[in-house]
Amino acid sequence: MRATRATSALLVGLTTVACGSDAKPAAPPPGAPAAVAAGQRPAEEVIRDFRKVWGERGEVFKNRFLGIRTLQNPLDAWIIQEILSEVRPDVMIEAGTYHGGSAILWAMILEQLNPDSRVITIDIEDQREKRAKKHPIARERVDFLLGSSTAPEIVAEVKRRVEGKRVLVMLDSLHTAEHVLDELRLYAPMVPVGSYVIVQDTLVASLPGIATFLAENPDFEVDESRERFMVSNTLGGYLRRVR
Repeated sequence: MRATRATSALLVGLTTVACGSDAKPAAPPPGAPAAVAAGQRPAEEVIRDFRKVWGERGEVFKNRFLGIRTLQNPLDAWIIQEILSEVRPDVMIEAGTYHGGSAILWAMILEQLNPDSRVITIDIEDQREKRAKKHPIARERVDFLLGSSTAPEIVAEVKRRVEGKRVLVMLDSLHTAEHVLDELRLYAPMVPVGSYVIVQDTLVASLPGIATFLAENPDFEVDESRERFMVSNTLGGYLRRVR
């Protein structure tokens, strides 16, 4: 990873925080990179530590969109809206509804891009907030399916609804490797070339499942360009269909 000016500034700032304003950083080892020799920490180390603090603080659990709890990393949400703008799907499938804020967020973005677009959101429980259920865009553009994203009847219903449509998939339900692998095998075939399957919260446990899926499916590749903000909950999870 090449350190840009912004990254270098971040390194200097976080070094000061880590060491304390009056503390002196430890002497760098012989042959250390210039950034380290200058008292700066390697970018990879700083980003790793920041991700750890980010996760431990749990600030994402306080996020709201239009007053509705929306558990999205804002940096990933920005990347996702860029992807939606490029793909312009007819249907976005969201596995994992929770309070319903993210489905409304995606639906509002898609409304500006594709007048006929819809969001299909799936969860094993209906935990949507009342305002999420009553919001006009939820009534107009969001379809909620109650059940497991891997249940045969749910998959069959989704297939029926997306037949002939341009689809984008987001997996944000159970984050085990086994469940994510099952979801990928079921929903990836619905995605056309140029579109994506987005697997969120990959650092929880799902990366081995993604690796297995990619080994089975050369039609999909990890789009690392979508990780440019570095502090992402979707590292290794922006999967683009290339053939």
